[in-house]
Amino acid sequence: MSESNIELSFHEKIVLLALDDKGWFGASEHKIKFGLVAAILFELSQKGRIRFAGDDVVVVNAKSTDDVILDRVLNLVRASEKQRSLRAWIPRIVNTKLLLRKTILKQLIKKNIIAKEEYVLMKVFSQTKFPIVNIDLKQRLREQIYNCILSGDSLSAEEAMILVVMNDCSMVRKNSGGSMPYDKLHKRIGEVILFKSIEPEALEVVRPLHIALSRAIMASNVTIHL
Repeated sequence: MSESNIELSFHEKIVLLALDDKGWFGASEHKIKFGLVAAILFELSQKGRIRFAGDDVVVVNAKSTDDVILDRVLNLVRASEKQRSLRAWIPRIVNTKLLLRKTILKQLIKKNIIAKEEYVLMKVFSQTKFPIVNIDLKQRLREQIYNCILSGDSLSAEEAMILVVMNDCSMVRKNSGGSMPYDKLHKRIGEVILFKSIEPEALEVVRPLHIALSRAIMASNVTIHL
């Protein structure tokens, strides 16, 4: 497959946008765990595997999606003996060792979109970064996001969900620059997060995910600092 024909899943796009060009998650390191789960739940809803009944997550079709990442989460939700809310499921999935981010990073490496570099500091501390190899692909993804933000058109569910995760997981600044300075991008995303320019059917899915995601991140930040 040529570089121009590389296709990314929604969750691969999320992880790629969470990395800066040098390959660090930076300020997104902790938050992206939650954002990624919200993105996967979004994908499952779009594929008709789950729906949101009020704030609860309900499995409506347990058939495999043929995507290993989506199926790991779908099977976890399906196997639950009790019905849970979005706000409960997001941290629960994060704290279950499904290796979601690790698997997605491996997929991006296999597609030659990112690389993996490991460092050992003072012979004790190890760090791993994932520098972007296919810069053009990431730039095209950014441009698509910029265009949908600036067009003034109603956003699709996928466009709105990407912006929600970017906003909630500290991914805006690292994806700004050039013709789209941070202040302008951040302001416009802030307006979009108020859900004033989203297609009505998308609103029913994206709004509860945004609320649950932001609350899960906030609760985790409190736990970290206790």
